[in-house]
Amino acid sequence: MQQISVNDESTPHFDRVVSLIRDVGAKAGLALNPSTLPNVLQYVSELVDCLLVMTVNLGFAGRKLTKSALAKIRSCRTWLDDRGLDIPIEVDGNVSFGNIPKMLAAGASIFVVGNGSLFHPAASREENMKKIQAVVNIGLHTRSELRGNGTTHLVQVRHP
Repeated sequence: MQQISVNDESTPHFDRVVSLIRDVGAKAGLALNPSTLPNVLQYVSELVDCLLVMTVNLGFAGRKLTKSALAKIRSCRTWLDDRGLDIPIEVDGNVSFGNIPKMLAAGASIFVVGNGSLFHPAASREENMKKIQAVVNIGLHTRSELRGNGTTHLVQVRHP
């Protein structure tokens, strides 16, 4: 299943864009830039299949995680869970070996990986994938300690 995520700021008619995405058979997601307030969720949560939290400002690989990224992921996960909404949170930007466990513990379950993990030059892709699996397990353990029996989505790793 294909998925297309759209920034709310990119269109005055977000609901129409979501309809067009669904018309071609894809899932529709809301993308939040680092400076986008998460309260937009209250207006469009019934329209989307996924929430994409951008954890860096766009530009190029190697950007640092924004200071508010983990808090935003946590806030969004809590907001969705409090309303019984089974919407996964995807993260994109500095999805590194060190950040994956923190992102997962905060509530993310889909990771767009790149140079900070899967394509890290220090090892082969196979070795890096094993390391990703190990840090995902750390994040799942931390999440279960923090959230108890809260909503847990299947963890997915995506790469360009």
